[in-house]
Formats: sequence, C-alpha cells, structure tokens
Amino acid sequence: MREEDQVEQALLNLVDRIKESDEYIRYRVIQDKIHAMPKLEQEINAFRNECYRIHNSNGALDIYEETDRMEREYREWRTNPLVSEYLAAESAFCRMFQHINWTLIEAMDFEAGLVD
Repeated sequence: MREEDQVEQALLNLVDRIKESDEYIRYRVIQDKIHAMPKLEQEINAFRNECYRIHNSNGALDIYEETDRMEREYREWRTNPLVSEYLAAESAFCRMFQHINWTLIEAMDFEAGLVD
C-alpha cells in the first residue's frame, strides 16, 4: 500500500472512531432535536454568531464587557434545557477536535509562522 493510501486509511479510521465517540453521539442526538425546532435553531445560531463576532474582533471590542453583556442578555434563554444541552454537547465536541489538532501539531513539531 502506498504511503498516501496508508495516511488516508488512518484518517478514515480516525473519522470512524470520532463518529463512535460519546461526544459525537451526544452532539448528533441533541443537534437532531434542535433541527426539529427551526425557531430555536435560529436563536442558537444567532447566539453562536454573536460569540464568534466577539471572540474574533481582534481587539475592536472589549471582550470582557461584551461577554458580560451577553451573559445578561442570554441568561434566561440559556436556562432552556435544550439550549444548555446543545451548547454543552457542541463545546465537548469542539474540545475533542482541539485536542486532536494540538496533538497532531505537537507531534509533528509544526510551527505555523505568522505572515506580516
């Protein structure tokens, strides 16, 4: 088997293991529930977009002030059990991906340089 094929096979095996993980299964179950509720799904997407905007503002916003504002604004909404469960499942799934990415980067001694 060619080296490229071996790497591809290892990647496919990793995808299979991820799909079998508790994090992925939990995320997909709650995601399906959310998809069945278009209004709630829109609200969740709006919340996620706002979080993304704040965390990627490159210093244009006071992150602490904006985080406090969002906490106040969404406090009651986040008490919805489906919202809370979805955000927790999504966060756990994302942490798994972050761990995979960092493990690969560290193991490969990869240095991503910044371009000026």
